[in-house]
Amino acid sequence: MVRLGKTQVQVSEIIQGTWVMGKDYWGGAEDAESMEAIRCAYEHGFRTFDTAYIYGKGHAEELLGKALEGKRGECVLITKLWKTDMAKERVEIGLTDAMKRLKTDYIDVFFIHYPSETVPIAETMTELMRLKEEGRIGAVGVSNFSLEQMKEAMRYGQIDVIQPCYSLLWRFIDRDILPFCLEHEIAVVPYSPLGQGILTGSMAKGHTFREGDSRKNTPLFAPENFERALQVTEKVKEVAAKYHKTPAQTAIRWVAQTPGMTAPIVGARNRKQAEDNFGAAGWELAEEDMRILDEASRRFTDTLPRYRTLFDKTIEE
Repeated sequence: MVRLGKTQVQVSEIIQGTWVMGKDYWGGAEDAESMEAIRCAYEHGFRTFDTAYIYGKGHAEELLGKALEGKRGECVLITKLWKTDMAKERVEIGLTDAMKRLKTDYIDVFFIHYPSETVPIAETMTELMRLKEEGRIGAVGVSNFSLEQMKEAMRYGQIDVIQPCYSLLWRFIDRDILPFCLEHEIAVVPYSPLGQGILTGSMAKGHTFREGDSRKNTPLFAPENFERALQVTEKVKEVAAKYHKTPAQTAIRWVAQTPGMTAPIVGARNRKQAEDNFGAAGWELAEEDMRILDEASRRFTDTLPRYRTLFDKTIEE
């Protein structure tokens, strides 16, 4: 277990993500297989789970609550407040609704999922600090915030942890957010360490997605980026072979060993994917191989336009 920043919350070395279990972005998922992935994590001792209301409008939370019923005391639950619940009068309602779906009376880590364009952050943070003081939240975090937005939020309360996108293919936080978090002892639990699946080694030029899979519209899969991203994957495969590990395990391991990272969040559609993910724990990449992967990564990320998010092709000025 790893301590989450300055808090008393302890999280697994690898955090089980549940976005795919919500069924509405990644081309669907079977509930029975999702339950098996959750059970697999629990059985292997990885008992920190990340979810959110927007993952199927509560479906992933409900599934997680059902799968972990009777095991709550052994697990760490992370969920998120959606934009519709960020106003002062809605924050507690959003938390309470999430707790009902998760079958719990407290949330270990509660994130603001995205910054609001309409609600002042002071409203949201003030309420979250009150709920944390009452013991209903163990730690407060922000996800998908810029450094400026983080600093503004910190005027109204402690930010314990952030959840940004980070992988060998997406490293925008290296420029400012990661150094800031290191300086202020803010935990970092990154999502998408596999670059939306590209770094698993299972994709090739001309890859097609199942119906309903929205990844095809995201920046990494734009033709001008995807083929170059596959070149990074080839280097990951080379390094993975040295350790008799899979490309996915190696890509996750690289993120886990990057200075400033607390624990990566990795999703799984089924038990097989979950077992592969957990093979990223319990070993280390040599310094030379960390460097090799870093250089391969930089050749890609240093020329990547500054997209607004992993899911939005809009380029920031």
